[in-house]
Amino acid sequence: MRDDATRLKSRLQDESGFGLVETLIALTILVIGLVAVSGLSLASADQARIAKWRSEQAAAAQIVLEDVQGDGFSAAASGTDTVSIAGHEYTVAITVSDISSRVKQVAVVVAGVGDVGARSYTARLYKPKPLPDPVPASP
Repeated sequence: MRDDATRLKSRLQDESGFGLVETLIALTILVIGLVAVSGLSLASADQARIAKWRSEQAAAAQIVLEDVQGDGFSAAASGTDTVSIAGHEYTVAITVSDISSRVKQVAVVVAGVGDVGARSYTARLYKPKPLPDPVPASP
């Protein structure tokens, strides 16, 4: 029993801790992990920027579609417009096509910005039906 204890004690005394090679390997693994995390952070920031631009494009299209709808069925016309959202100018192409005598389709194409290409949005305008003539009240 004493031999086992002596052997264990001498073994523990021979261990001198980490050497230079082990320390360099640990640092290399740590650096690789930090580079991977920083790469993910950069990719995440890039995706957030693209999402912001897409949201601004959708907001520009929404503004134009609301303007066209506010002008009314008969005033809807094709053309181009420039919309400013959060300090960015977006060029918007509006195409109005007749589907029937009571329905028009409005296609809005918002020009691309940065890494985001042009985006297309559509809506339909409906001509309101005339109200029936009121029935006169009987005396």
